[in-house]
Amino acid sequence: MEDIKYFLTLEKRLGDYIIIDINRLDICDHFVGNEISAIDFFTCSYTEVEIKEAIRRSNITNDEYLASNLKIISDKKHNLPVITKYDYDLFKKFQISEEDIDRDLKNKIFGIYKKTIETTFEDKSFIKGLLDRFKEALKYNQKKEVFSILEEIPYQRSRQIYLSIIENLKIREQNNLRKLEKLDDEK
Repeated sequence: MEDIKYFLTLEKRLGDYIIIDINRLDICDHFVGNEISAIDFFTCSYTEVEIKEAIRRSNITNDEYLASNLKIISDKKHNLPVITKYDYDLFKKFQISEEDIDRDLKNKIFGIYKKTIETTFEDKSFIKGLLDRFKEALKYNQKKEVFSILEEIPYQRSRQIYLSIIENLKIREQNNLRKLEKLDDEK
């Protein structure tokens, strides 16, 4: 796999961004390299507000950029989402809960996993074995096994699956909040 460099940025609009040197932030207590896993490890420890406040304190940019979105870019792809503490906590809570993976989420993560495996490996029988194992774990809601399988592939590849799960959990949380608001309005 080729060596790709990633950068945390503030993106004012598409293509107009400023790269943030994480190592200059006062909340950074260890060296953060240009690997996606290192950046995610840093950002999942803080909320978006905490990261932006640290950027403001470091005088890296002006208020115009501070009002924009945090993104991750690389020398190959732009506009990768940032995983914040909120996202990470939501994911971990789901990962360790007894809650089953619903059918819609199973289909989404299987589709992404299948695409990832097919672009990572070439041996058809090996791919089939991986897919069968993953499908079996999903079928029987073996969450520990599902997440164990995801950890077997390089993080750079599995990250998209984690992001899909996080996005699904956020949507579910928003829908639950709307339902609660409706109930409150009816009282």
